[in-house]
Amino acid sequence: MTEFPTAGDDAVRLGRELFPDLAAELDAALAAARRGGGTAGGTAEESFDVWLDARTAAERASAYGPSAFGAALGDDARARLATAFDAARAVIGAAPGIALDLPEPEAFAAAGADFAALGAALDADPTLEPVPAPAGLGADGWRRLFAGAADAGGGGIRLVAASELEREFARLDRAPGAPAARVAVRSGSRDVAWSLRLVPAGLAPAVLGLSHAHGPHATLPELLMLQLMRVVRGEPPIDARSFTWIAGTLGGDRLAARHVYDAAERTVRLSTREPANQGPHLGARPPIA
Repeated sequence: MTEFPTAGDDAVRLGRELFPDLAAELDAALAAARRGGGTAGGTAEESFDVWLDARTAAERASAYGPSAFGAALGDDARARLATAFDAARAVIGAAPGIALDLPEPEAFAAAGADFAALGAALDADPTLEPVPAPAGLGADGWRRLFAGAADAGGGGIRLVAASELEREFARLDRAPGAPAARVAVRSGSRDVAWSLRLVPAGLAPAVLGLSHAHGPHATLPELLMLQLMRVVRGEPPIDARSFTWIAGTLGGDRLAARHVYDAAERTVRLSTREPANQGPHLGARPPIA
């Protein structure tokens, strides 16, 4: 079957990942248009692009209607939540060889998510990003998500962990310990716990120059998913010139993990330091539930 074009077109590529059934329908429409020799208004491809943009915009606008996050939200907060869920869905949809389902907003609400409170926090702080994050994927699962997001975002991005962190990856690959909406999902042989919190998503941490004791901190799944959501949206990764502490400790509580983005290598690096370590470019992104 003739497929609609994807190279160099992030909107088309995201539309295919979010709406596979729609993509199949549009593939067939493009093939029919080409057999018909195009339209008076332009080539078949040009007419198709206009149709695709309109259909994808309509589908994305209706994917999360006014009731999905509750009636108390303003338009901006609702749009930011919908954009975050769209991006998370694109991340997992693009990953090769991983079966993972993003719970619907209603499932998070049933698990205790207070969307009215989240909306108020979003209205008060434009740097906050809603992050639906899956815990329990393991290092291999996260690397598959990175591989898929690199393809979806049109550029390579890798995940590299220090050896001591690699050995204890499961200690950090957990849902938040503090109260947060958590939804359990079975993924193959793994139990995955999705959480939903707001994470400060400025290019540098919200607070800098602090040791690991000055939390709370975003979890490893939250920081990794935040990076991947930004990648599939074509936004610059966070922490290109800073480090963010990660919740939890390693090595019998002697070490804490930190996160950084190496722009030269297009690599997210996870390393460790003593919890008392502090510096002008090391800080925290305290989440809000």
